[in-house]
Amino acid sequence: MEISHSVKERTIAENSLVILLQGIHGYVTTVDLRDESTALGRITNVDAFMNIRLAEVTFTDRQGRVSQLDDLFVTGRNVRYVHIPDEVDIKATVEKQLQLIHKVRYFGGRDKGRKEFPSARHK
Repeated sequence: MEISHSVKERTIAENSLVILLQGIHGYVTTVDLRDESTALGRITNVDAFMNIRLAEVTFTDRQGRVSQLDDLFVTGRNVRYVHIPDEVDIKATVEKQLQLIHKVRYFGGRDKGRKEFPSARHK
């Protein structure tokens, strides 16, 4: 899973459960959409705004028609629910994602090198 280089996206992800979705990158899961359609596919990317890209997708619209798609992009505002696969350890996945974010944030090590958020200078 690739961690975003954007400070804003990392901060949003770090403070929400979207890191859980980023942690299930590569798993096959079902995404329920707000218009009552569903998409079953392999997660290839999730950003901090919960935009989800799926590959090898079986898309079922609300009338029950099934379509096979190579790739599907779902905007975060259209996501109703994401099914977390049973084999995923939620706590371990969240902790792993937080470690990745902190690894990028403190890339010089703690108290060494450049910081992402420079400390404020007091006058």
